[in-house]
Amino acid sequence: MKGLRKVLTPFAPDQSGAVSVLYGLGGMIVIIDAGGCTGNICGFDEPRWHNARSAVFSAGLRDMDAILGRDKLLVSKIASACSRIDASFVALVGTPVPATIATDYKALKRMIENETSIPVLTIATDGMKLYDEGEAMAYKALFDEFAKEDGKLEELTLGKTPLSFGDGHKDNTLDDYKNLGEGTRLIAASSSGIEAARLLGKPCEIYSSAAGEMAGSVPSGNVLVCHDEVFGKTLRDRGIACDIATFFTLHDDVRKEGDRKITEEDEFTELVRNGGYDVIVADECLKPLAEDFGGTWIDAPFFALSGRR
Repeated sequence: MKGLRKVLTPFAPDQSGAVSVLYGLGGMIVIIDAGGCTGNICGFDEPRWHNARSAVFSAGLRDMDAILGRDKLLVSKIASACSRIDASFVALVGTPVPATIATDYKALKRMIENETSIPVLTIATDGMKLYDEGEAMAYKALFDEFAKEDGKLEELTLGKTPLSFGDGHKDNTLDDYKNLGEGTRLIAASSSGIEAARLLGKPCEIYSSAAGEMAGSVPSGNVLVCHDEVFGKTLRDRGIACDIATFFTLHDDVRKEGDRKITEEDEFTELVRNGGYDVIVADECLKPLAEDFGGTWIDAPFFALSGRR
């Protein structure tokens, strides 16, 4: 049944993905909302919030602020905060509120930069998409603002965030993006990394180190991998014949016959029931949806599905 969830919790939306990319870069992140979206991001979707603080603020929009589009008030709040916080940049992250009232991000960027002399990134997420799309949008904003054609960075990994990898994530630095150049080798560790490289117009190597480390423990047989698409592709590239199922993006240059983008719990149940699989590689949170499965289950934690770090 469309939209029915009995087992899985709601997935992190695009604004959470954007914050996941920006969190450790030393900027001031402003969620343009009344407070609820910011609470969800910090309380549920960002595991670093509990042990590595970052300057994440809510715009604190009230009803009339949203209706009347009081941009000057928002600019004043941000300028006041910048006077007390040593921020390398300001990032404006969208939610359903600015999407509904058609907020002019370009105008806000210009007004805040004139007031603070600090670079401003705008990420027009709308809360209607999933986290991987928001991550890609945040990467694009960083590229547009900071990357230089003559940058000398040798290698940059994209998409290895806590939402995909929990405690196994990799934090890039702001200097990494400032030193990104034409010769930089890009590695896409998850679907957002593939999309970010596409937005940048650069080729990338598709590889998940977590999947690479697991490859030797996956037995032969009819294998289903339900995870991020790059996780599944990496296992396939290591010689494991498998079908990939994912609740998130499935790019055409990864997809092969038998791979499937799923959106509902009962789609996964049907896939397992009818697929004749001997081995499933997936987060254990999916087990209640595969009660008829009698083969080997290999646990592959996926924070975006289960919240397990």
